[in-house]
Amino acid sequence: MKRNLNPKLTKAVAVLFSLIVAVVFSQAIWAAPKMEQAKFKGGDCAACHVKQKKLPQKHADTKAMTWAACKACHTRDNLSLIGKLPGSHVHLLAGINCIKCHGKTKTPEALTMEQCVACHGSTAKLAEKTKDVKPTNPHTSPHYGTELDCNLCHHQHAKSENYCAQCHKFDFKTP
Repeated sequence: MKRNLNPKLTKAVAVLFSLIVAVVFSQAIWAAPKMEQAKFKGGDCAACHVKQKKLPQKHADTKAMTWAACKACHTRDNLSLIGKLPGSHVHLLAGINCIKCHGKTKTPEALTMEQCVACHGSTAKLAEKTKDVKPTNPHTSPHYGTELDCNLCHHQHAKSENYCAQCHKFDFKTP
């Protein structure tokens, strides 16, 4: 018995299935940090990006660089890195390796907000630091106060995002 399937619906289902498969498999690659990277220094880009040249040809050698050395050239007003590096890269450049946050494990799990504030300080203090950001303070909201989970904006192993932009038009650069 031959079925007459709607070709447009069949194609839409195939595209949707392909997208779901791509997202599921890419999440496993991006979301899970590779614990063997814990032995590398933050500026040793080639240790992980073996086949992918990530920096311009004329960029200074980064092998021994720290986050402070990066910020010497990359200021807020000149070649800012805000929102351009995954948080894990910034942490490595600052001398904080995978083990510092995840502990010694072969299967690292997502960090809790409590783990973030243990190093970065309370959410109330963070909101105080960003009180002058315009058009509104990104660390305090009428919906969540200062207790929105850090991970909703600040991703460590993928590009961070502006969680508020799902409903609002706040143009924040999210580190």
